[in-house]
Amino acid sequence: MDESSTYEKRIREIVPGISITSISINHEGLLNDVAIINGEFIFRFPKQEYAVKHLQDEARILRLLRNYITLEIPSPIYESHDCLAYRLIPGETLRRDMLMKLSESDQQAVADQLAGFLKELHGLPTSGTDFDLPMADALMKYEGWLSTYERIQERVFPLMLPHACDWVREHFESHLSDKTNFEYELKMVDTDIPPYHILFDRQRSRINGIIDFGCAGLGDPAIDFGVILYNYGESFLNRFYTVYPQAETCLKRARFYGGAHEVRWLLTGIERNDPFWFAVHVGSAKDVKYS
Repeated sequence: MDESSTYEKRIREIVPGISITSISINHEGLLNDVAIINGEFIFRFPKQEYAVKHLQDEARILRLLRNYITLEIPSPIYESHDCLAYRLIPGETLRRDMLMKLSESDQQAVADQLAGFLKELHGLPTSGTDFDLPMADALMKYEGWLSTYERIQERVFPLMLPHACDWVREHFESHLSDKTNFEYELKMVDTDIPPYHILFDRQRSRINGIIDFGCAGLGDPAIDFGVILYNYGESFLNRFYTVYPQAETCLKRARFYGGAHEVRWLLTGIERNDPFWFAVHVGSAKDVKYS
């Protein structure tokens, strides 16, 4: 039995009587395979055993978020230990080049949408929920970043030119030299909001929705701004402050996270012997200001 047939069999077990006219499988996710049914429904299946808990946490988080988030997000219609299903949110990846071709007013409108989403997310109550919110995957305390930098020097530096090593040293050591840079109030964060998780309606020049909350949890809100900065640039992030003025207070940490992304992907690729990580975010913005 081929893979599509295997997933189709499981989906028919989940939803007896479903009429399946088309099925396509997407393997691009790091944790889950995605089956798209009839162009209308998404069924996500964990690739590894450890991904099962991520999917279960995500389902609980999505149920919580739907009471607070204005933009459309996945709304589970079925969940089990091995599957999470919801209606497909239409749209295409919001690439940076597409965004930069929009008019000034449309760029600002998109920024307002994203800023509003993050403001609502970060404002979510972190206590009094029906379940204990998980810690975000991307959250690392000072000691974690120190260990990461030591491994970067050992494993990544031998592959880099001297001037690139100098930049990495300055970027990490200037931030690691002050432990207060790692002090912040825990907020609900996404941590994983790259262009392919932002579904864009090209005709309306607006965002239709946000997907994939598998890495969401409690963490530093600056991580989310760092992802935006890395993928779209600081000049675009500056547009957020009209809707979310508090975001500017996170800028120093956001610059650190944004600059650290690429080097961390290199380290991950080396340590896992997986070349996927070497090219995972080719095409990101290089628009970062330094104070």
